[in-house]
Parts: sequence; C-alpha cells; structure tokens
Amino acid sequence: MHRLFFAIFPDPAALQAIEDVAANLRKARTIRGRWTEPAKYHITARFLGDFSETAETVMNRAKAAAAQVRATAFEMTLDRITTLRGRYQVPCVLRCSARSEPAVEALWHGLGAALSLTPEQEQTQRRFLPHLTIAYCDRMLDQPLGIGPIVSRIDEFALVDSYQSTHVVHGRWPLQP
Repeated sequence: MHRLFFAIFPDPAALQAIEDVAANLRKARTIRGRWTEPAKYHITARFLGDFSETAETVMNRAKAAAAQVRATAFEMTLDRITTLRGRYQVPCVLRCSARSEPAVEALWHGLGAALSLTPEQEQTQRRFLPHLTIAYCDRMLDQPLGIGPIVSRIDEFALVDSYQSTHVVHGRWPLQP
C-alpha cells in the first residue's frame, strides 16, 4: 500500500536530539517495541489516504493544493513522551508543547482548506493531535515522561509516499518567513 501524507520534518539539531531521546529510552528499557528509523521521524501535517498503487491524480491534486498554502514558518517544541491508543500497536510518541500546537494545527487547517475537502472528508479528519512517532511499543505508559525541550525550526512541509518501509518525498514547499 502507498500511504500519502504531508509531513513536517525536524531540523538536523532536533533530529539528533530525538535520536538521543529514543536511544536513552531503549537503553533504560523504559519501553520495548519496534523502533522507528530516524530517517522517518516526522509529524503528519495532513493524511491523504492509503492507495493500492501510486495515485497520480491524488498526488497531482495534493501538489496543487500545497502550492496554495500560505502558512508562516514557526518553532516547534517537543516536550514529552507519551503513548497513544492504537488499534493493533501502541505508538510511543513525542508530543508538541501547548505553545507549538496552534502553529502545527494552522498548517493542518491550511492544507485542508487548500485541498477543498468536502464536509464528509473534513469530518473524518476533524481531530488532529500533532505527534512524532519514535516506536510502537508493548504497553501504554502510565503517564507522560517529560523531556528537555527539543526545539526545531519548521520552514517547509513535504508530500511523502510511504511504500514498502520507504519514505519518498515528492515535493517540498516553503513556509513564509
């Protein structure tokens, strides 16, 4: 399956800090599970769907929509580790600080508006929880774990096709300074 989505990626310094947090969790055996490859660390800014083959029509529509987005660059701060309820697996994620969430949500809303989602499509995506998955683990954490804040400058977003454990970027769009 091809999984298409818009993503924001942490900058290189933040990426290294995220790798360090994940390594410390592994070493401390705080959680056990399947760890995400650092090259795949991202926050999904808008999920487009799963497709049995590359969906050129959807991809072209997504690229046209991305070119219309007029969002502002921002600083994103990741400040805690938590787990989310999953259907089959338990995602272990880094969460955005309360101060960062509005900027990430603004990009999410901007992409939704540019995609001209129908009310039915918007209804299925009305909930958005900005997070960066670092693992799929064996259990839920009892409570969030605080981490030293990881700050990343976000000045672009990308269209990604996740296929057979590989992420292929099909375009990048700058955010306004």
